[in-house]
Order: sequence, then structure tokens, then C-alpha cells
Amino acid sequence: MGVLDEKVIVVTGASGSLGRAMTVALVEAGATVIGTGRNLKLGEETVALATRHGGKAVFLAHDVTEDGDWSRVMQEVMSRYGCLDAVVNNAGDARLAPIEELALADLEYVLRLNLEGSFLGLQHAFRHFGPEGGAVVNVTVLTAYGGNAGSTAYGAAKGALAQLTKAAALAGRARGIRVNNIVPGVLFAGGELSAGAIRVHGGPEGAQRFKERIIAKTPLRRLGEPEDAAQAAVYLCSDAARHVSGIDLVVDGGRLVGGN
Repeated sequence: MGVLDEKVIVVTGASGSLGRAMTVALVEAGATVIGTGRNLKLGEETVALATRHGGKAVFLAHDVTEDGDWSRVMQEVMSRYGCLDAVVNNAGDARLAPIEELALADLEYVLRLNLEGSFLGLQHAFRHFGPEGGAVVNVTVLTAYGGNAGSTAYGAAKGALAQLTKAAALAGRARGIRVNNIVPGVLFAGGELSAGAIRVHGGPEGAQRFKERIIAKTPLRRLGEPEDAAQAAVYLCSDAARHVSGIDLVVDGGRLVGGN
């Protein structure tokens, strides 16, 4: 028996590394997962990985910034499964640069994807949860809490999402709806340099220096992996977290409490 047996869960951004890890972990815990995203090929790879041992998962094309797309996904979920137990608002992206180099369009992009997309996910989850309630898991970042000079727009979007989570937790209390944040630190799959880190930090050498700097700042002296945050999602979607709502579950190896 898995801790998520018979639960139906939507995971956005399932074509990315974190969304893939979450999808796999949730399926292995017994859930039926509807992974969504914009990259069909990568999404199907996620489903193949999640179902390799007989689990249940499907992938649906989905732009989380479009209300109509959310309506279509939810209609498909209810038509196929008849219920919805949890939504993991994982889809997101960053525009990282000194503030004087960011365009207004960069701010609008990260707000729309990270904040508005998760707002729509919350709204549609509230509309489709049954009388027993449900769980929503949002994904923020450490810079939403401590700030980062190169992450002004992205940190602002994720900081707003952190506050939205707390307000939504209060809004859902009467219906038994729990809303929480996962706050990952730096996550590199298998400890390898990610394509995003290489792009953002000016190539492999810059990404390697970034990796070493983060490890040095992390009390547990290791980088996190997507699977670390994925297990947090399993917990927050499960009945083991039935009395947990409105929290920030930090999965960062101790960086936040260490002041870094």
C-alpha cells in the first residue's frame, strides 16, 4: 500500500527535471498523476519513467498561464477519473540578470508564469476539489525569502507566490483544503551541472564555480537533487500532512537557516 493510493494529482511542469522527479515519486507512492507541460516529447518521457513499474500517469499539453487551458485540463481529469485530490503548481521559469539589464517584459514574463500560473492552478483546484477537500503544493525559491541581487524579478514573483499560499491556506480552511509551499535550494540532478546553470552562469566553468560556492554555503555540504524536493511533495499531498497548511517546507540542506 502506498501513502497516496487512490489519489488523483495534477503536476504542472512535468516535462522539467523537478516536475519529472515529482511525477515519478508521486506515482511510486500510489497516486495517479496527470503531468502537464508544453514539451510533449519530454512529458511523454516523464510518463514512461513514472510508469515503468506499472504506475499510473498521463501527460497533457498545458500552458499554465491560460485560463482556458486549465479548464480543459480539469475537464479531462474529471472526465477520466471523476475526482481531484491535489495540484502541484511546479511550472515556472526565471530571468536572471542585474536589475538595470532586465526589461519590463522580463518581469511580466516571470510574474505571469510563476505567479499567475499558480494562481490559476489554485483557483481551478478549489473549484474541483470534492467535499473532503484537497491539497495544493506551490513551489517557491530561497530568494523569495532572503533576496538576491541577480534575481530581482524572479524573487519578486516567487515572494508574491509565497504570500499567496498563506492567504489561500486561510481561504481553504473551511473546506479542508490545505495549501503549502515547497522551498527548494539548488537542485542538480545526479549532482551534474544543469543546462540552466550553464546558461545562466556563462558556461560550464561559471556553472562549476557556482556549484562549488553553493556547496560551501550549505551546512550539509551537498547539493540537493530533484528527488529531495519530490519527497516533500509526496508528504504534503498525503494524509500524513492532514494537519499541515500554510507552511514553507524548506528543502535546502540548511542554507536558509545558515543565512546564505
